[in-house]
Amino acid sequence: MAGPVVQGQVSARVHRAALLAALLPCCAAPPEWQQDLTAALAGARRSGREVVVFFTLPGREMSDRMQARIEDPLIMAALARGGFAAVVCDGVARKRLYGAWIGGGEGMGIAVLDAAGAVYCARPGPQDPEELAALLDLCAAKREPLARLRAQQAAAPRDPLLQHELGCLYLELGCRVHCEPLLLEAATGGVAEARHRLAHLYALDGDLLSARRWLQAAPRTPDAIATEGYVLFKERRHAEAVEAFEQALATGKLGEERQRALLYLGKSLHEAKDDERAVPILERLANEGTGSTFEAAARHTLGHIYNPDHGHTH
Repeated sequence: MAGPVVQGQVSARVHRAALLAALLPCCAAPPEWQQDLTAALAGARRSGREVVVFFTLPGREMSDRMQARIEDPLIMAALARGGFAAVVCDGVARKRLYGAWIGGGEGMGIAVLDAAGAVYCARPGPQDPEELAALLDLCAAKREPLARLRAQQAAAPRDPLLQHELGCLYLELGCRVHCEPLLLEAATGGVAEARHRLAHLYALDGDLLSARRWLQAAPRTPDAIATEGYVLFKERRHAEAVEAFEQALATGKLGEERQRALLYLGKSLHEAKDDERAVPILERLANEGTGSTFEAAARHTLGHIYNPDHGHTH
């Protein structure tokens, strides 16, 4: 019995290598997930590369499932496109680093560090290969604006408008540890839009009382209405969330928040057991073709709807 198993393992590796070769024609050597965090960080610092850190929770089903697919060609291609180094580490053994870089969640997630070793992107919890690939592409796309805003904000550290802009970018990238102080400074410095951004941040963390407090202080703009929809979704008030998202989307003024609102409108309808309306919304979003994290998340949600018994929890 040993022969066929070994042969199958070799065939799987050859197949994966062939897929990577097709996806990465310009890459001299395909990326790999390292296992030593200290060595990976030191090597990335020497080479000036950014580092993707995958914190695992060994023995947890969702973590083990994600780790089993961490070398999926979609992920490996995104690592190569972005020039990232990558490393896997134990989220329990490295819980202090997990808390410093990601913050929320139970100890599993993704952190992305810049070439100087500072975290700028974080996602707690599991992601499927398409979602993680889209996140890595987002990180690569935001390098230039992030560097520009960091430099501008460093030159004018008390400018509330720059604090708000940089805080919003960190929030988009999920970096709670950096966005919160910037948005707080901006909000207290008179930037009214920062208030609903703080509401969104605190809702992400499950601090719904703080989210409600900041939302009540925010002007009722289309973006703020969409944020209210997100807070309602987190409060599991799904019918009210649907109304808020539909109201925000009807204005036609959401801009970058439009895809997020569509995603959570579909999610809210699904949670309200109205898949007849949820599915077309999610399918349209999934097919917009921008390569965004929201499109990937829509496809992930559709997968749960199409296969409700496969790892789906509400």
